[in-house]
Amino acid sequence: MAEKPKKKCFVVTPIGAQESTIRRSAQGLLDSVIKPVLNELGYDVFVAHEISAPGSITKQVIQHLLEDDIVVANLTGLNPNVMYELAVRHAKRLPVISLAEEGTNLPFDISDERTLFYRNDMTGVEALKPSLEEMVKIAAKEKHPDNPIYRAARSLIIRESTETKDTDRYILDRLDSIELALSRVARTNTQRNRPDKERECNGFHIRANGNDEDLKKFLKELEGSRYIESIHREEETDGVFEAVLIPTGSSIPERIVRMRADRCNIQINDLEPLSIIKNT
Repeated sequence: MAEKPKKKCFVVTPIGAQESTIRRSAQGLLDSVIKPVLNELGYDVFVAHEISAPGSITKQVIQHLLEDDIVVANLTGLNPNVMYELAVRHAKRLPVISLAEEGTNLPFDISDERTLFYRNDMTGVEALKPSLEEMVKIAAKEKHPDNPIYRAARSLIIRESTETKDTDRYILDRLDSIELALSRVARTNTQRNRPDKERECNGFHIRANGNDEDLKKFLKELEGSRYIESIHREEETDGVFEAVLIPTGSSIPERIVRMRADRCNIQINDLEPLSIIKNT
């Protein structure tokens, strides 16, 4: 009798440069929690940076997202690739389990999705294991899990149906307006709970390298950006630049920093989001 094939789990995770803080944290979570728990439950675990099969890595990642039984998404740091892969999985309407380190401010459109928050220390790792195991068991039983893409698509189909009555359309419009209002509240809730004259902003800790001329050009580009109020330099020696970028407004778009780095031939080794408390 042929052995029943194992179930598959794909892990969506930030990777970061070798030996970076992001890589060490993500790999620690994989090796200490995700793999042991999923293996014990009978799953083979796959992650993009460990796939060794020949062929397009992007194609293989998409295939895992569209076909695997479970996807575990580490949302810590709100990495753009992670968010894209999460959206692909949501579009397929298959089970997803989201994890995030405590303190991660999830975007409003996924903030009400089920997410396991963990503390990044040895006690936090042990506490996360039983919660993850229970969540996997629950997710595996869901035939048609809910998610933001499915809800939006369903609303659009109902709205455009020729059988939808004016009363139903009115209710849908009101629900949309309520959802928009709630999302605005979610974005500003942190600010309202802060003491007077304080607010929380999203900046970056950056490690990058390049030659001296390119680094000078890069610094000038950053300092000239309307998104960056100031740069607190920690280190700048032998072609290595390390600093904290303080935002002018509520946050610095990551694409702005990366775009300027590409333009100046600078290699970003680590770009870690930071919550910064500023006096106003």
